[in-house]
Amino acid sequence: MAADRKKLAERLRLYLICGEGDSPEAVIKKAAAAIEGGVTAVQLRVKSWTGRECYDTALALKKICSAHGALLLINDRLDIALAAGADGVHLGQKDLPVGAARRLAGTDFIIGGTARTPELAREAQQLGADYVGCGAAFETATKGDAVVIGPDGIKKVLSAIDIPSVAIGGIELGNVKYLAGCGASGISLSGAIMRADDPKKAATALIKEAGRVLGG
Repeated sequence: MAADRKKLAERLRLYLICGEGDSPEAVIKKAAAAIEGGVTAVQLRVKSWTGRECYDTALALKKICSAHGALLLINDRLDIALAAGADGVHLGQKDLPVGAARRLAGTDFIIGGTARTPELAREAQQLGADYVGCGAAFETATKGDAVVIGPDGIKKVLSAIDIPSVAIGGIELGNVKYLAGCGASGISLSGAIMRADDPKKAATALIKEAGRVLGG
């Protein structure tokens, strides 16, 4: 298991969240460019699309991710993740419980959980989560209800678990340095790449900075 966790941690180094605010075609185009630039994991997260749009986009993203060795995860929708052959699913506190998803998806399927307290992080690990997303690291426009716990808060949460993790929330090239020593395996972000003029160039700069700050 330790070796598997180490490998997963490496594949979570630059974790792109995409979907909301873009058309399916734009998501595929931008994500493809970002993957070429160094993104190691992609999460499709959309609340406003139809199930068919999510499924078709997931299929397209899976082909691109597989060709470049990147992970594809789907937010919330376990059904679409399984149907599209995604590598995993990410579940928030209000989504399907991690334990229930594990029973449906099996042992080889990646399941991520969300935690902003040590108690929630431990619970996610105990229920079978393979990694956790922890934050918000900084103020973020992507999720208006996000509670900022900062780098110190992330460090406190992650010290309670020993599974891989990503710091999330308001992360951009200029503030990655403040995450040094927080214990995260990688950084998870959206706008810094999806709203960039050149997603590939943005991803290249971010993966380099993540490696410098987080190690590896």
